[in-house]
Amino acid sequence: SGMAVGLFLFPHNFAALSRLAVRSSPLVSMATETSSCDYLVVGAGASGMSFVDTLLLHAPEPVSVTLLDKREQPGGHWNDAYDYVTLHQPARNYGVESTALEAFTQHPEKLASRDEILDYYRSLLSRWGEAGHRVSFVGGAAYDFGSASYVDASGSRVGVDASKVVDARYTENDLPLLVPPKFSVGDGVDLIPPNQLPARGAGEGRRYCVLGGGKTGQDAVLFLRQTLGVPLDRIAWVVPHLPWITARDPPSPLRQNTCIEFIASALEAHAAAGSPPSALSSSAFLQSAFAKLEEEGKVYRLLPNETPTKFMDATLNRREAELLRESAPSVIRGRGRVASLSSTGDLVFADGSELALPWANEGGRSAAELTTYVHCTAGAFNFGASAAEGRRPVFSSEGEITVQELFQFPGFCFNGAVVAWLECQRGLSLAQKNALCELPPPPEEGEAPPLGPVAGQVGPLSAGHPLLVSLRNLRRWYATPGMGEWLHGLRLFSLAMNGYSLAEGRALVEKNCAGLVEAGLLTPPEEGR
Repeated sequence: SGMAVGLFLFPHNFAALSRLAVRSSPLVSMATETSSCDYLVVGAGASGMSFVDTLLLHAPEPVSVTLLDKREQPGGHWNDAYDYVTLHQPARNYGVESTALEAFTQHPEKLASRDEILDYYRSLLSRWGEAGHRVSFVGGAAYDFGSASYVDASGSRVGVDASKVVDARYTENDLPLLVPPKFSVGDGVDLIPPNQLPARGAGEGRRYCVLGGGKTGQDAVLFLRQTLGVPLDRIAWVVPHLPWITARDPPSPLRQNTCIEFIASALEAHAAAGSPPSALSSSAFLQSAFAKLEEEGKVYRLLPNETPTKFMDATLNRREAELLRESAPSVIRGRGRVASLSSTGDLVFADGSELALPWANEGGRSAAELTTYVHCTAGAFNFGASAAEGRRPVFSSEGEITVQELFQFPGFCFNGAVVAWLECQRGLSLAQKNALCELPPPPEEGEAPPLGPVAGQVGPLSAGHPLLVSLRNLRRWYATPGMGEWLHGLRLFSLAMNGYSLAEGRALVEKNCAGLVEAGLLTPPEEGR
C-alpha cells in the first residue's frame, strides 16, 4: 500500500525543514552581509528564551544578543501546537526568570493557553528592549552552524560574527504536525495531526481512531469527548503503553511533584516494603513510588486494574482523568504499537497481528471510509531534530553552548536558565562549568527501532538514570557558592515553587543521597559534589 503522506500536508523533505538549524553544509553560498553580536542564540523556544532572559539578568557586563528562529515569532513548538492545547503544569513554573507567565493567563488553575504563551514570549522581546538590553530577533531564518550564517526570510545569506553560539534547539520537541508517523498508511486513509481535529467535527456519524497514549493522545480524546461531543462508541484509542498521569489537584493546583521529591517517595516506599534487594534490579523500586503517590492522590492511572509502565509527566486534574477512565471501553491495548494502517482501515501491529475497528463494514463501508485517524505518536521527547547528532558537552572550548537536559521534571525552561546562570559565572572555568552539567548517558548504539524509540519506560533505577543525574547535579549546584541562593529565588525551580527553603532543599538532597547509598543504588564515589 502507498504512503498517504500528502494527507498530512507534510512536505516530502520534512526532515530537513523541521530542523531549526543544520550542523554543517557541504555547499555554502557566500554571505551577502555580516552581523556581529556577543551571543547568537539559535532557537527561540522555551529553552532559548529562558537562556536569554537569565543571561541578560546576570551577565557581569551588558551583552548583545541575536536570537534566531525558523519560525516567524518566538515561542518554539507553541507556534505549531494544536489550538486547544494548554500548559499542563502551573504557569508559575514556566517561562523565564524575570517575568511571571501567570500574569498572562485567565485559567483558574493557571494553565496558560497556546495564545497566552505566545503573547507572553512576544512581550518579552519588547520588555527586554524597554530595559535597554540589545536583543535582535530574526524570525523565519535557518542557521547553518557549519558556515556560521543563516538564510533570512528574503533568501539572503547573512554571516554572523558571534563571540559565542548557543544551540537552544537541541531538545526541540517532536510534534505530530511536523513529524510524520513511523507506521505506514494505506492509500485513502484519512490520517490527520491533532491540529486538524477542530475542523473535522462530530457530524455525519464520523468515527475517530486516536493513535498514541501520551499527553497528545489524552488531549485528543478529551477534545473529542468534551468539545466535539463524540460518543464513546465512535472512538477507538490505541494505547501501546499505559501511562502514569501526574495529578494536578493535590495539595493545590499550584504545586507539582518534582523529581527530587519523587526519589524521596521511592526510598520511603522501598523502606516500608522491607527494602527487598530484588526491587533494585527491576522496575519495582520506581513502581513502589508511583503506588505511594497514587495512595496520596498525586498520580492517576488510566485503567483501574492495570499497572502503568510509562511516565512522561503528563498532568491532568481529577475531572479530566475520570473522563479518560470513562473511555476505557474504547482503549485498545496489549498489542504494542501500530506498524501500519491498511487501505481498508484495519490496524496492523508490530507483532503482525491485525485488528478491525468495531464499526468496520458497518453499512457495507470499510473502516477507512468511516474513520478519521489521529496521529499522536510523534514522541515529543524523542528530540528527532538532533537525535542523529553526537552528544557534546554543554560548554565547548570552541565557544559553543548547547542547552541540554540537566534536571528532570519539570525542566525545559529551568534548564535554559541554569545554563545561562553558569555562563555568567566568570569565576568558573570551562571544566568546572561542565562538571556542574552532568548529562544522562547517550542511548546504547545500535539500529534504531523501526517504529522509533519508546521514551519514559518505568524500569530499574541505574546510576545513569536521569533521576539520579538530576539529583547529583542539584547536589553540586547547592555546593557552588551563590547558586543555591539563586535557585531558591528562581520562579522556574520546582522545589522553590513547592515552598522549600534553601536549607530544606539541601536537606532533602542529602537525605536522598544517603538513602540511595544505603539501598545500594549509589556508591559514595558516585554521589558527586
